[in-house]
Formats: sequence, structure tokens, C-alpha cells
Amino acid sequence: MIYVYTGDGKGKTTAAIGAGIRAVGLNKQVLMVQFMKVKELTSEYKALQNIKNFHIESFGREGFYAPKRYLEENPEAKAFGVKPLSDIDFKLAQDGFDFVLNAVKSQKYHLIILDEICVVLHFELLPLETVANMLKKYKNDIHFILTGRNCPQRILDLSDLITEMKEVKHYFKEGKEAVKGIDF
Repeated sequence: MIYVYTGDGKGKTTAAIGAGIRAVGLNKQVLMVQFMKVKELTSEYKALQNIKNFHIESFGREGFYAPKRYLEENPEAKAFGVKPLSDIDFKLAQDGFDFVLNAVKSQKYHLIILDEICVVLHFELLPLETVANMLKKYKNDIHFILTGRNCPQRILDLSDLITEMKEVKHYFKEGKEAVKGIDF
């Protein structure tokens, strides 16, 4: 099946990891592919790297990146250190997707988590139909969890479960900084 954790609230990656831990508890193989992240810089990698049957790979570079159009529409993003996408981001997204395809074909995994793939698709770093076709082709063989804000409607239409994380209140809006061990 295809599960989507999306929305503007916190907890999408955390929910996906929780589902992965549940699968590992039943001795299932789990792969988490992080897009737009560097695994060695994430707290989740540090926690998960030694868990048997939970494999994690990443395809991103340090920092936060978005299309120029997004930065023009959201000037406050620059204050948070968001920089424009470049050709390397397209290459990393494609490398990550190729890695996922190889993992799917290996039939080794019970669950594959595509962390931040919704953002990748929203930013058009990968062709939407290519990802949708892969999901449609393999959803009866492997469980997929997709995370990230702005999940495209095409993916939502394919999914079996959608959970939307909704921000009701956030301390960032009060000017408070991200909390180490909670936010990153």
C-alpha cells in the first residue's frame, strides 16, 4: 500500500520512522531513503544506524534549498537560510530515485520510506509521473510511506492512507529557535 504523511505540521518523518520501527519489530526489512537531507547530519540517522533491519540512505546536501520562485514568493525563507536549488539537487534527487528503484527490484524490503519525496515532487526535482508509475507498479509488492509538505494530488489519488499533519501553533512564529533533539 501507499501511505502519505503530509501537511504543514511537524511529525511526518517521525510518524514514518515509527511505522518502520513497528515493521522491524516483526523482523521485516525497512529502507528509509531521505531526499534533500544528509543522513550523517540528522538525529534520526544517528538513532537508527545501529538498528537491525532498518537501513537508511540519503540523497541531499547540507542546508535548505528551494526553487527561486518559492524564494521570491516567500522572502522570509531567506531569513531561515534557504538557498536556491541548483543542478546538484536535481542530480541527487535522481540518484535517490534510482536507488529506490534498485531497492524495489531487489524485493528485499517490506517497507520503503521515501522521506521528503513530496517536497521533491512539489519542487519538480523529479518527474511526477515517473514516481507515480513506480508506486502504482509496485504498491502490491511493497509498502511505501511518502513524507513531506505539499504532496501532489496525483500521489494523493494513488495512496491508500493519507495523514495530514496540521500546524495549529508553532513556537517558530514566536521567534523561538529550533530545539536540538526535537526539531533536528
